Parts: sequence; C-alpha cells; structure tokens
Amino acid sequence: MSTNPETKKQQQIVIAVLLGVVILACMIFLLYHQINALKEARAEVEEEQITLQKEQNRLNYLIQLSKQADELEQRKKYLAELIPPLPDEDLLITGIQGLADQSNTDFLQVRFENRIAKEGYEEMPVILTFEGRYHGLLTLLDNMQTWNRVLRINEVRVSSGRDDLPQIQAEIKAAAFYHQEGKEAQE
Repeated sequence: MSTNPETKKQQQIVIAVLLGVVILACMIFLLYHQINALKEARAEVEEEQITLQKEQNRLNYLIQLSKQADELEQRKKYLAELIPPLPDEDLLITGIQGLADQSNTDFLQVRFENRIAKEGYEEMPVILTFEGRYHGLLTLLDNMQTWNRVLRINEVRVSSGRDDLPQIQAEIKAAAFYHQEGKEAQE
C-alpha cells in the first residue's frame, strides 16, 4: 500500500498541529497552575506579614513593659501597702495618730467593730474620735484620703468639743482593709 506523498504531508501537518495544540494546552495548564501557586504564595506571605506585624507589636509592648519593670514593681509594692496582708491594728492606730499630729488635732478614741468578709479581702470597720479646730479636722480628713493605707470614710459626725468653740469633736466611721490571706496566716 503506497501512500500518496500529499496525504503523508497532510498527516504530518495534522500531527504537527495536534502536537502544537497539545503542547500549547500543556503550557496553558502549567501557566495556570503557576499563577495559582503564585497567588497562594502571595496570600501566605501577606498572612505571614500580618502575623509578623502583630508579633512585632507584641514584642514592642513587652519591651516597653520590661523598661517599666522597676516602676511597675514599685507600684505593686505601694498598692500592696495600701491593703496589707494582715489587719495590723497597732500600725493602723499609730498611723492615724501620726495623721492627727500632722493636722494639729487630738486623737481621742478608736473602736473596732466586727469585721466583714468580702471576696478576696476583709473590711475592718472602725470608729475614730478626734478633737481640734475646724481646719485641723479638714486637714485630717484630706490626709486620711491620701494616706499610705486604704481607709474609706463612711460617716463624719461633728459636735462641740470639750472646751466648746473653737474646738470641735469629730466622730468618723471608717473602714480599713486587709487581704484574707493575712487572716488565714494568723489563725
């Protein structure tokens, strides 16, 4: 069987065209996959950059905190002193006496009432009686609010002093606080 050279040529052209189409299709397929892989890689890089930025911000925050460590430690110590671990009634009385002396008032009496258990701390109600001049008692109240131990003033009753005016007497119902751990340590 002899084939016509023209038919052979046509077959070769058809094969070449088919081969060209297959090669073109493979190239388009590979190019499509490469573009998708590139898009995925860019998306991953973008996510990693966002994560990196978040971690960089966190690291900067931690570096700032480490620079403030001494200040934060001092604050922690100061706040721990505001609400001590023990009731320390004697230190409370001594401190209030010091406040009275600074305010030129006389510290006459202290009465502790029943303690009130709260979540994480104990409230220690106390009734304090002072005598002095009006401005001295105002100074005393101001000093109590800025004292190095938390003291909440609930009520102030003012009456005439022993020697009448200008002396007045103030009965202050207040509350001091301490952590419950201190209570457990005492028992």
